[in-house]
Formats: sequence, structure tokens, C-alpha cells
Amino acid sequence: MKFSLSFFSNVDSSEPNRIAEQYEFLLRLVAYAESQRYHGVWIPERHFHSFGGLFPNPAVFASAVAMKTENLRIQVGSVVLPLHNPAFVAEEWAMVDQLSRGRVDMSFASGWNSKDFVFSPSNYENRKEIMWDGISYIIKLWKNTLNKVKILPTPYQQDIPIFITSSKSTDTCYQAGLNGYNLLTHFISNDLEDLQEKIKVYQDGLREGGHSITDKEIVLMLHTYIGDTLDQVEDKSKNAFFSYQNSFLELEGQKLELSNDRKSEITKSYIFKKYSPERSLMGTLETSRELLRQVKESGVTQIAALVDFGMNEQDVMLGLDKLTNLKKEMDELQFTEGSK
Repeated sequence: MKFSLSFFSNVDSSEPNRIAEQYEFLLRLVAYAESQRYHGVWIPERHFHSFGGLFPNPAVFASAVAMKTENLRIQVGSVVLPLHNPAFVAEEWAMVDQLSRGRVDMSFASGWNSKDFVFSPSNYENRKEIMWDGISYIIKLWKNTLNKVKILPTPYQQDIPIFITSSKSTDTCYQAGLNGYNLLTHFISNDLEDLQEKIKVYQDGLREGGHSITDKEIVLMLHTYIGDTLDQVEDKSKNAFFSYQNSFLELEGQKLELSNDRKSEITKSYIFKKYSPERSLMGTLETSRELLRQVKESGVTQIAALVDFGMNEQDVMLGLDKLTNLKKEMDELQFTEGSK
């Protein structure tokens, strides 16, 4: 199983002078991931809201990552394709692929929040179809198989790996498989049973489309902070995790307003325990091993560890060191199993 980092930082718009510090910290995490031989780093696209607001243009941050690394895969998760002209997307990411000497992976999404579609409001209703058509067009541009349009530069890689992001839709998983693309998903609004169903449907699509199952990536994003005990993990992370999740809920018009300290603590613990330890790597080494075993047996090939949900930098790094130890442990186990 491969391990990558995943970024999706909130932006505190009340302190604009600290935004540069947030970028600098993320680039330090990138350097750490490179030094510890992580597979890659996932970078999102978000607009017009504090949730994920550091990343209105993932290609800009990806270019910075390319200049500071030599081996780390630069994985965009996800380009919301109906917001953009696909020719521009093809050019932009071909350039990043050249800057990184062929280390780009791309996941595409159709989008879900209508407020994001300021760029192209007419695309919201048919966003799924526009995404699928746009991906096909981008691939043709990268391969220079269109007579009327030729982009420059072309990608460094002969074939940039394509992923499809699916939150809940099993139909999206099926279509991703049918087209021979890789899959990126998460545990938000899902549990292990939902994940297994999505993987089953995805692999059905692969078979139906005549594609191999064994060479496809299934990536699972997991919120991550590993500590010594579950109580310690909750104490260290629940406030940051609640604020982070509440920012996400605000996008859906469901922001929680806490009226008193007692209600606040109960709600924060409830939100935290909804994910920890069964639906995240917010837990101990033992609970994390068990979850990784379960998702690996379900077909997951890569973990995207989301570490930037608002905890202080020192705690993030301490938790990341534990994740790295777990990664090395699993690397050794896979090596031992592979040599038998």
C-alpha cells in the first residue's frame, strides 16, 4: 500500500498575513514527505470559501512542489473540470508535468456546490456529462490527435495517470472503471461498507470495459493524526477537527451554532467520534493498523493522509512521525510478503 499526504487547509480570512505562513508550512510537509519516501501529495481545488480556500488554483501550488522535490508524485485531487476550459487545463497541467519531469497525477471531479460555478453557471446542470467529455478532450490534446488544436507544451509523460473523484455516487465509480480510469474517494458521508460497495461497482466497470483490475489505483483520503492513546488524540485534535468539519457544513448551510460550553464539548466529541477511530487515521498505531488492514483487504491501494485540518504545527509533525513509522512497518511487511 502506498502512502501520500493530502492537503485541504482552511483559510482564516481574518488573518490574511498568516496565509503565507500556511503555504510555507505545507511546503515543509512536502519536504518531509519527500525525505521519508512518501508516494505523493494530493492538492485540491476550492473556490469562494474558507474550506480548502488555500487552493483556488492547484497548479500554482503544484509548481512550487515540483521545484522543491525530485521524486514525490504531484497529485491534483481534484480539478473541477466543468468550471474550466479543458484546453486551458490541458496546457496548465502539461506545463506542471514538464516542470516535475513527469510526476503529475490528475483526478477530475464534476463539482457539487452551485456557488463554485461563478465561472460557468450554465455548466452546473449538466456538470457530469461536461466532465466526462472534457476528460476525453484533454487526453486528445495531450496526445496531439486533434487537427484544429495543438497545445504546447505537451506533457513529459506519455500518459498522465487519470483519476476520478467520487464522494457518494456508485454510478461515477462504475463510469470511472468503464473508462479505465483510477479512483479517488473518502469516508466523508461513507463507512467501510459503502467503500466496499463503491470498489465493487468500480471493478465491475473495469471488467465491463475490458480493463485490468490489478494495475489500477484506488485511493482513500483519511483524516490523520496518530497519537499514543485515543483520549490523547481526542484531546489534541477534536477542537481543530470540529472547526474544520463545521466549515464544511457551512458550505451546505448546516453550520452548527454552539450555545454553551457543555453543549460545545458534547458536540465536539460526537463529531470527533463519528470518525475516530473507524473512519479515519485519527487514533493510535493499533487502531490505524486495523483500519489499514480492512481497507487494504477491500481493495484500497493508496492512502491520502489529510493532515492539515487545523492542528498546531508541532502536533501535526509528531503525528506524522508516527504515520511514517507505520508506513515503514507496512513497507517492510509488503516486502517480506513479496519475497516469499
